[in-house]
Amino acid sequence: MQINRVKIVTGLDIGSSKVSAVAASIGKDGGFSIIAQVTQDSRGVSRGAITDLDEAVRSVSGALKKLKEKAPNGLGHIYANITGETLKGSVSKGMIPLSLRGREVTKFDMARCINAASTVHLPFDREIVHKVVQKFSIDDQPWIRDPMGLYASRLACEVFIITAAVNSIQNISKCVSSAGYDVREVVYTGIADGSAVLDNEEKESGVILIGMGAELTEISTFFKGVICDMEILQAGAEDLKNDFRSSPAFDNVIAKVAQKLASFKDSGRNIRSIVVTGGIIFADGVIEYLEEKLSCQAKMGVAKDVRGEVSGLDSMRLSTAIGLAKYAASKQENLPQNAKNFAKTVSSAVIDIFNNYF
Repeated sequence: MQINRVKIVTGLDIGSSKVSAVAASIGKDGGFSIIAQVTQDSRGVSRGAITDLDEAVRSVSGALKKLKEKAPNGLGHIYANITGETLKGSVSKGMIPLSLRGREVTKFDMARCINAASTVHLPFDREIVHKVVQKFSIDDQPWIRDPMGLYASRLACEVFIITAAVNSIQNISKCVSSAGYDVREVVYTGIADGSAVLDNEEKESGVILIGMGAELTEISTFFKGVICDMEILQAGAEDLKNDFRSSPAFDNVIAKVAQKLASFKDSGRNIRSIVVTGGIIFADGVIEYLEEKLSCQAKMGVAKDVRGEVSGLDSMRLSTAIGLAKYAASKQENLPQNAKNFAKTVSSAVIDIFNNYF
């Protein structure tokens, strides 16, 4: 009888108030199940940035040590979140010629086009965290989702690029490595939360995800299946004082979301709903208040399609860590089986783009 081998991945959420970690198993059939999870107080982190390395290392080391004790098969690849004011998002376009008479578009052509769109001039102190394909275009035809196999003379694409300060990325990696582990990839918190709490239909029809942590608020917009806009505000649940209804910080969050709703409507696109994650969701009446102020359907973010060692409350409290593990699982599922295939033809960075897009 053939053994159904499993792979282990870990999502590590390094927040300002808490460190959460989730270990999950990925079955040969693609099944995703949480096998262990821990949460503890965070030290040495402020508004998404590591401010005291020793304190942060102790927090991360303690969480991962406890998690490993609960996960007998180890932690596998670790995916950590990144957030903070250094993260920025922008749209970039690229085009490549194919043939004067036209020919079929291949995956390699798509990879070259994505690479062309992603070749942007960045300051020496910034680095690309994510490249997310928005759409393609062939010749003079309107934008399309998947041009592979179609005949074309030119191929163009649009990519949403998220960048961060190099030091922010390095500090996260050093914090985890100093705790005795390696980070496989850093992932923007909004993308991680989206992997956990949003389904394909929501991402397709248009949704704004508000992630309000202790000291930061991420506003991430998903449309046509992928993230297309993001903004991070330097205010969180701890800045709301006693009542979010009378909080200038919360009013600012609402104003920013209202601007994004109006901007999308002006461009001929509509956002169907708003989903909220973070500690703010436990505030009484916050969802109804958002619906009233924004005239848009809103709901609490709950991790979807999660099995294993997780309760209903955990699926809300641990949404980022769960999302990181689900993001990691999607990467594992898309890894090529044959070492001589397409993965050997193009760079690993471009392969990651395909894994995010298809």
